[in-house]
Amino acid sequence: MKLTDTQLIILSSASQRQDGLATLPETLKERAAKAAVTKLLGLGLLKEVRVKRDQPAWRTDEEEKPLGLKITEAGSAAIAVEDEPAEEGQASEPEGSAKKQGAKSASEPRSGSKQAQLIALMQRKSGATLEEMIAATGWLAHTTRAALTRLRQAGHILDKAKRETGGTVYHIAAPAPATRSRKAA
Repeated sequence: MKLTDTQLIILSSASQRQDGLATLPETLKERAAKAAVTKLLGLGLLKEVRVKRDQPAWRTDEEEKPLGLKITEAGSAAIAVEDEPAEEGQASEPEGSAKKQGAKSASEPRSGSKQAQLIALMQRKSGATLEEMIAATGWLAHTTRAALTRLRQAGHILDKAKRETGGTVYHIAAPAPATRSRKAA
């Protein structure tokens, strides 16, 4: 499935929030926002949920209660920042996603995936800059940063250093332990 930049930005904004609620870009016109959100809802990448008044809402329901947009597991998978499920599978995962993705464990990305590409780039002796990671994956900068956050959450130890020529270089100091779960961190 091919998503537009606007749809990717909406999904990425939700993936970076603790509550998983999407925020729409302020510069996005109402008509374009409605089109993007309708498509994401139709694909099952977002779902509408009731939100509190202080949380991001995108519309109100018939009772004038605010509704927000929450990212689904499929939405996280679509922007490739998901935590891949273990082989034994989970009841809440999308239909056969572990089999389709060839997942091995939560800390080991599928071979050839964009997460695996990021890890390989950061394991090089010279490490990788954000620009190099963006070029390798084709992601936007905020999506790449979200993927780095997910790698940290999965237990990878990431180091940042400034290059003498300018710019930040990222290294993986230690891979995520195979038996460690996110909740144990």
